[in-house]
Amino acid sequence: MRPVMTFALMTLRSLLRRRTIWGISIVILIALVGIGQVPGYGVSNQGRFMLDFGLFGLEIGTLLLAIGLASNIYPRDRERKTVMPIIAVPLSRGQYLMGRFVGAALVQAAAMLAGCLGLMVILMLNEHAIPPDLFPATGLLIVEGWFLLAVVFFFSFWTSPPLNAPLTILLFIVSQMSVSGFVGLLPTAPGIMRTLRLLLPHMDVFHIKDPIAHGMDVPGLYFLLAMVYGLSYMVFMLAVALAVFRKRDLK
Repeated sequence: MRPVMTFALMTLRSLLRRRTIWGISIVILIALVGIGQVPGYGVSNQGRFMLDFGLFGLEIGTLLLAIGLASNIYPRDRERKTVMPIIAVPLSRGQYLMGRFVGAALVQAAAMLAGCLGLMVILMLNEHAIPPDLFPATGLLIVEGWFLLAVVFFFSFWTSPPLNAPLTILLFIVSQMSVSGFVGLLPTAPGIMRTLRLLLPHMDVFHIKDPIAHGMDVPGLYFLLAMVYGLSYMVFMLAVALAVFRKRDLK
């Protein structure tokens, strides 16, 4: 475990030196500030609007950060020929993957927490109430981001970075479709499409901006089950990514 954490901290430091990550984070914060500048014109539900669009911006931010953080890690290591000496002596392939993943996951979580704090500040400056479920909702977005990181790592082991992004975005979109909507993509094979949709992750469970924006109470058990669901899918995707990585010829 110690080699993994050491490698994770090395990964974290290298990621923080990338301008792409800071660029995405700044864009998210600028979007939040822009939402706070929208004039209310006396509308009573302006706070609901800010909260709704603020959480939506954080949802998109999880996707962009996952792609920006992980899509180039392995391809860059392979291009620079640093992956072979790393896994030849100090680390196994599993430790390499976990070290890279944990480092990226720490950056992802910190960025989401910063975005949540930024949204809270915007709500307070505009004299709107902060819902008590805002932090748990951010926790769900963090878990969603970790799952997306695992997906991006999986794609990075068998495809190129330019193809990684659209594949991840496609999965992000499809995983939020309803069963009936997904079946409608190929109505001639409803049984196959329904089964495939049930096997795909249901990422809509992480997005609860609507009930929070409308002041509805979300049970604590929901947050717990949603986090367990997301972490289970994350572990599954990491296991599949490792299985693919172990078969890759690094020469």
